Amino acid sequence: MQTKIAFVSYPVADLDRALKFYQKVLRKEPLFHREDWAEFDLDGQRLALQKSDCPAGVGATVYFLARPIEGFVFRLKELDATLDGNIEIHSYGKLARFQDPDGNILGLYEPTSRKSH
Repeated sequence: MQTKIAFVSYPVADLDRALKFYQKVLRKEPLFHREDWAEFDLDGQRLALQKSDCPAGVGATVYFLARPIEGFVFRLKELDATLDGNIEIHSYGKLARFQDPDGNILGLYEPTSRKSH
């Protein structure tokens, strides 16, 4: 796995409310805002807000850059890592989540070739 962090994502129940809060706290406008996702650029590091049904206080997920993501998922399976679902394909790229030995959720991210996050 590469050591570069692609982004950190926080699950939020109300994306619009969270977006307004983070805009005030960070004193920044988001790079973009979609129905279920928004991102801020913090001096080259990305902070993402993801609309989610997760219980409050679940916490952040660190996503590592993974190109190609399938190779990293295959390696994690060989290491008996617990994958959290399948690879998700979105307009902005592919995502996959897995658990470390203590149950912490980590993610993999492969951006689309036309746009790198």
